[in-house]
Parts: sequence; structure tokens; C-alpha cells
Amino acid sequence: MKQKMNARQKREAENLRRKNNLLPRNTAAEKEQPAEPRPVKPAAVPKTVVPSLSPEEETREFLEYLAREHVPMIKDDSPAPRRKKQGSGIPRLNLEDGMPLVEEALSRMNMGIQEMRVSRIKAVKLVHGYGSTGRGGKIRVGVRDELAAMKRRRLIKDFIPGEDFGPMNAASRKLAEQDKSVTRDPDYGRMNHGITVVVL
Repeated sequence: MKQKMNARQKREAENLRRKNNLLPRNTAAEKEQPAEPRPVKPAAVPKTVVPSLSPEEETREFLEYLAREHVPMIKDDSPAPRRKKQGSGIPRLNLEDGMPLVEEALSRMNMGIQEMRVSRIKAVKLVHGYGSTGRGGKIRVGVRDELAAMKRRRLIKDFIPGEDFGPMNAASRKLAEQDKSVTRDPDYGRMNHGITVVVL
């Protein structure tokens, strides 16, 4: 009886200590429960710093892009100069389209000549009109005066008025020797006062 009382007392004392958190509870359920994983912080992604460009640097990069991609820089709304096809003669640049002012026609001419020179084209035919409406005549005079000044500054090799463009003109024959398709141009030998041929 004394041993039983001792065993019971031991159980009571053990339960009392457990209530007072004096003994750890290592139950089977607690041992089988897995530990919660610690949250893993994502790695910090380095931010890409884009250097800011000044307006001058942006303009320079844009012009370099145009040069790489061979994009023509035509500022006005006029159609781009027609490129020469096989056997079609000299490419044309219409300066009287839209009835522009003389200054607008000269600006269109300068940009077209620059584009033709970059494309390694030997000659371009400027269509400026006869002058029957008044404005066409001013464009024709302004164009030929500007071409004369460009020839003096050696910006162009020569220019041939349409009325002289043909086999009887020495400059026309020299151009035809360099490019045989010149003789197949529809204005060759027609004495067309409304055009001027520029030799680049």
C-alpha cells in the first residue's frame, strides 16, 4: 500500500510540475510536426541607370542613326526625287509641284541635290516650268542663278539649260559618254525650256 501511494504521489507531483511549466512536453505529435521554413528574401535586382543626354547629344545620335540607316532628310512635304531606273534617263526633281515660292523651290532643290550626291548619282533633272504663269518664270531664273553660284563655288560640276540639253551641246555629250542612259531621256534634244540638268 505504501508503494502504491508513492507511485500515485509521484504522478501527482509530475502533473503539478507540468502545470507549472517545469517539465517540457515531448509528445510524439510535437516531435513529428515539421519546423516552419523561414521566409527567403528575394535577391535585390540592380537598377539600370540610363544616363540622360543633352539635346545636342540627342540630335547628334539621331543624325548618326539617319546616316547608318540611309534615311533621306527631306524637311518639306514635297515628294522625294525619283530615282533613276534602268534605261529611263536622268532622275527628276519637281520644283514647281504645289506652286511654291522661289525660296521654297530653292530649298527643295538644295536638299534634292544633296541627296543625289550622297546616292552617287551623276546628274539630276530639275523641273521648274516655263514661266507661263508668272511664278514658274521666277523659279526658273532663281534656280539658274543659284546653280551658277554653286558652280563658281565648285559645289556642282556644271548645269545645262533644258533648251541646250541635247547632242549639239558639249556638256550634254560629255555627260552622255559617262552615262549612256542620258541619250534615252525623254527631254534629250527636245529643247525643253522648263527643265535644267545639273551635273554632280
